[in-house]
Amino acid sequence: MSDWQHYRLADICVESEGVQTGPFGSQLHQKDYVDYGTPIITVEHLGDNRITTQNLPMVSDKDRKRLAKYTLREGDIVFSRVGSVDRRALVRNIEDGWLFSGRCLRVRVNRKIVNPSFISFLFGTEDFKEHIRSIAVGATMPSINTKILSNVSILLPPIRDQNEIASVLGALDDKIELNRQTNETLEALSRVIFKDWFVDFGPTRAKTEGREPYLAPEIWDLFPNALDDEDKPEGWTQGTLASIADSPRRGVSPAEVAEETPYIGLEHMPRRSIALTEWDSALKVTSNKSIFKKGEFLFGKLRPYFHKVGIAPFDGICSTDIVVVIPRSLEWSAYTIACLSSEDFVTFTDKTSTGTKMPRTSWNTMGQYKVILPPEGLACAFQGIVQPLLEGIDSSIHESRTLAQTRDLLLPKLMSGEIRLKDAESIVGGVA
Repeated sequence: MSDWQHYRLADICVESEGVQTGPFGSQLHQKDYVDYGTPIITVEHLGDNRITTQNLPMVSDKDRKRLAKYTLREGDIVFSRVGSVDRRALVRNIEDGWLFSGRCLRVRVNRKIVNPSFISFLFGTEDFKEHIRSIAVGATMPSINTKILSNVSILLPPIRDQNEIASVLGALDDKIELNRQTNETLEALSRVIFKDWFVDFGPTRAKTEGREPYLAPEIWDLFPNALDDEDKPEGWTQGTLASIADSPRRGVSPAEVAEETPYIGLEHMPRRSIALTEWDSALKVTSNKSIFKKGEFLFGKLRPYFHKVGIAPFDGICSTDIVVVIPRSLEWSAYTIACLSSEDFVTFTDKTSTGTKMPRTSWNTMGQYKVILPPEGLACAFQGIVQPLLEGIDSSIHESRTLAQTRDLLLPKLMSGEIRLKDAESIVGGVA
């Protein structure tokens, strides 16, 4: 390691373009956003070293040109400037040409010295994240700025070693991304089935129009042949979410919780994805929380329009700003999570929430949501089809967690020389 060198971050960045703050409010307002245009990355879009592309705000071509100095290029790293200051994401090819917001910092490294993928992995090590948190300013809302980030000390191996390490760790990252995409597909498929069966009443409408069956005969036969006067399948009833689901009240104090207990807060829940891939431990929990069990459903009740809904991948505790929901019986499980995560339900909770600055919903309100209830036999059929999809999502979550832990353990060991590159390649080959 004699050829490794210490640098200030500013010294390994592109001159005059290195560490830069995004446009502030005076330069960019929410009113400038348009339905179609150039996306803008905000703090909420910084995932595990990747940009999440859900709910991206966009600006017009005119504003894109005006804000051209804030354009992202492949290989840039975007940091959170406020709040979770240790969050960062590497800009991939698909995000080239997008913009970044004033709550972010952009790092653009000199590729003659630094491999962007390598340093993005380095930024994700616990030692580096702990250092960033320690030098942030502000107690209630930590923040960093260009000066703080520019002065961070970095230990780098030669570029050839960076390239090799980035290639090995990238294989794990690619598998994690593949799992994420698979989960998106599985969730989308479950939504499509739910909408066709229980919102649009597709099979029954097909029967009334004399169209050919498009489901297995044993399932097709479960659907009525006609719609009633209320335009719902004959024999189906109207009920409420509370008629098929409930919310258990299981509060717990910090003193009653083991430190290693998994903890999920609103900050860990992605928008519009039932796959909960991030969590923490109860080590730093200081206030009362709610208990949940594996497979139960979590709904973010604070600012419900954020659309934070997911399936618990383990037993644990969560913020009291999260409502825990359970089906009243197993056959209604898939139906319940499909309902909870639907756009219609989230819109209902948003419109009926209380509070101006910090609107919240509650189970009492959520339970009043009206649903069309099929016979239990059809609910069981839906459960039989969708549950394996949900189990596939759960399996991918835990596999990705293992892959991420392997990736994060390998880098410091490679950096310290504790293991060699060939050994790391063997380890990656065994898990990826």
